[in-house]
Amino acid sequence: PSIATSEGRIKATLTEMQTVPTAYWLSSKARVLGTGTDYMEGILADAASKSPPQLVIFIVYNLPNRDCGAKASGGEICCTYAPNGRCDFNATGNCAAGLEEYRSQYIDNIVDVLRKFVGRVPI
Repeated sequence: PSIATSEGRIKATLTEMQTVPTAYWLSSKARVLGTGTDYMEGILADAASKSPPQLVIFIVYNLPNRDCGAKASGGEICCTYAPNGRCDFNATGNCAAGLEEYRSQYIDNIVDVLRKFVGRVPI
């Protein structure tokens, strides 16, 4: 339901929720770059367009071997990939390849986006 179409207690609750801060989970590499409020970059652009610019809270996640291939989460980076493209949880090693993918394809993009908004939004 929307505030405009709600009535009574539901409308009051939705109105009150507008003042409750929320955070945006960066649960996948695909959620970083892009326009619109489905992406970190778009959320920051929207926040920067406000007067005053709004504080935005992001939760950085997507750790290597986190629920890779699970249906309930977006884990997508593996320490070692099995031939089927899923995480090989039985592989031994130090996860260097997974950590490099995490840094180069996820964290570095987050840093690049944040740099674009320095001085434009509270960072």
